[in-house]
Amino acid sequence: MTIIQRLKENILEIIKKIQDENYFDSVIDFNNLNFLVNESNLNNNDISYDYSTNIAFILKQYKKTSPMEIAKVIQNELLKSKWISKIDIAQPGFLNIVLSDIAFIDIINNIVKERDNYGKNIIQKQKINVEYVSANPTGYLHVGHVRGAVYGSTLVNIYKHAGHNVESEYYVNDAGHQIEILVNSLLVRYKELFNIFQEMPTDCYKGNDIIYVAKIVKEKYGDYFLEINETKYNKLKKIAVDILLDKIKYDLECINVKFDTFTSEKSILDNNLIKPVLDKLSDNLYKKDGALYLNTTQFGDDKDRVLIKSNGNNTYLLPDIAYHLTKLLKSDKLINIWGADHSGYIARMKIALKCMGYEPDKLDILTIELVKLMKNGEEFKMSKRSGTSVTLSDLLEVSKPDAIRFMMLTREISNNFIFDIDYANSNDTNNPVYIVQYGYSRAVSLLNKLKKPNINKGIIFSSKAKKVLLTLDQFPDLIKSIVNTSKVNLLTQYLVNLVKKFNSFYEETRLQNHEYETSYASLVLSYKLVMNLGLSLLGISAPKTM
Repeated sequence: MTIIQRLKENILEIIKKIQDENYFDSVIDFNNLNFLVNESNLNNNDISYDYSTNIAFILKQYKKTSPMEIAKVIQNELLKSKWISKIDIAQPGFLNIVLSDIAFIDIINNIVKERDNYGKNIIQKQKINVEYVSANPTGYLHVGHVRGAVYGSTLVNIYKHAGHNVESEYYVNDAGHQIEILVNSLLVRYKELFNIFQEMPTDCYKGNDIIYVAKIVKEKYGDYFLEINETKYNKLKKIAVDILLDKIKYDLECINVKFDTFTSEKSILDNNLIKPVLDKLSDNLYKKDGALYLNTTQFGDDKDRVLIKSNGNNTYLLPDIAYHLTKLLKSDKLINIWGADHSGYIARMKIALKCMGYEPDKLDILTIELVKLMKNGEEFKMSKRSGTSVTLSDLLEVSKPDAIRFMMLTREISNNFIFDIDYANSNDTNNPVYIVQYGYSRAVSLLNKLKKPNINKGIIFSSKAKKVLLTLDQFPDLIKSIVNTSKVNLLTQYLVNLVKKFNSFYEETRLQNHEYETSYASLVLSYKLVMNLGLSLLGISAPKTM
């Protein structure tokens, strides 16, 4: 339990106590008693306050007196706590709190005891499926996919740490028209390796990734596919998809992204999972001009959606609904991470779930905005089909995986992001990747120099040491906040802020041969443990030396 949680709990106990003593004029509605306990930056006559609360203002509605008078009553009771050494009341009724050194010792002891379990299992457990990346297996991953990959894997890490049972999943679109485009493009490139030249189809993939696949096909199968028939064509489909999917998996592992499950669209069709969907949707289906429609306009969509075309072929939507149904049957909640260009698809998928009798809120779809890549002050362009796309492999040649991951996580996914390769990989003291990793390595170095960590119960912590410890104490609440908001960038911001506070403390305090050296070594240890945990959740290495 964090200090803020303890303070809030203590304040609630006090309110219940004085209510039982008939202090208030009316009965308090504890379900709607929302008050703040915030970290304070207030200083007064050399006193640095740690926390401030507005509880007296909130209680005024239950007592016909001033917030100042209510604050005095709360103050008298709160001062009985061993966690508090001083409380001052400021106009018009704020309670400004100074924590005792016992409270700060407890923060250290809690972190050292919990170690990698700090902030773990703090929410009500759910079974959650997180689907992300899911790029078509028609070429290499480009940098637009990377942001979603890094974000999704980090979100999975944090959800697992918080206590959820999480399955990470990649949906392989291997049954649609784009796979035919892939194979048609591949056949042209494959024949070129035998000096047989043809024009590329109008609708084709032109990138070097297709040549890469063609070379592997020739190496493994020789001239087998020069003469093509339906059986060979279908075989080549699977071969091409497998080659590109293996490449995608390899590249993702290079940036520390792995999946628990890969689900094939083709397997949805082969296992006849379409029929159960049509059965569940039956009350909301109708035929028109030979096509089968889902009545989505009844729930606010701008038009009804075709599920089966007049030629008998499925639209992309139908197997996708079946895929979501299979996930729902084994999960409490679904989270999809899509590119922002798929935003228009969100409503129809949620409506489909509603039509099958499921709560649309069981599906949470997060959309990611575009990435602009910069190097040497110039923009790299992305165009997957033109053959000039910047791939993940390209990016890994000029950037470290840690830099890619951290920088991609520094902004909310709803904002466009500029990835400056040179800056991200520099040792610039303003570079957040460098700041955080160097901050961790500094802690490792210090612990090798200092005496063995051991708390001196008589320690008096400096003001800057307290700031570090209060920030460390916020980590469990940070995890909760990320789980509730999906804002992974809060963790990168937290780590940068933590390092800056630690550096400020370190620059002010000569730790070796200090009166409280062993106690401050314990502070350094707790800082190192939280830094290591934070970097681990981000999927980033924690270097011992730099």
